[in-house]
Amino acid sequence: MKQNYSETPNLYQHCLTFGSSAMIILLLLTVTSLAISFSFSEHFSLPVQIGSHIATIVFSALFKVAYVVRCIGAYHLGHRSF
Repeated sequence: MKQNYSETPNLYQHCLTFGSSAMIILLLLTVTSLAISFSFSEHFSLPVQIGSHIATIVFSALFKVAYVVRCIGAYHLGHRSF
């Protein structure tokens, strides 16, 4: 299949935009799950606390994946500082 090279910069712009947006959302979700896990734990049941501890790990891992996607887009668009 022939690749259309005129759309390639558009793909990397989407990577940059998606990665940046995902990082913001995942940061907020991670901070929220940390707050539930530690700061406001007395207000939540044990299953919710367990879920928030697991969510902290998952959200922080996805944050790292979003950062890599953002870096790929930025690199291919010519950005040299990350």
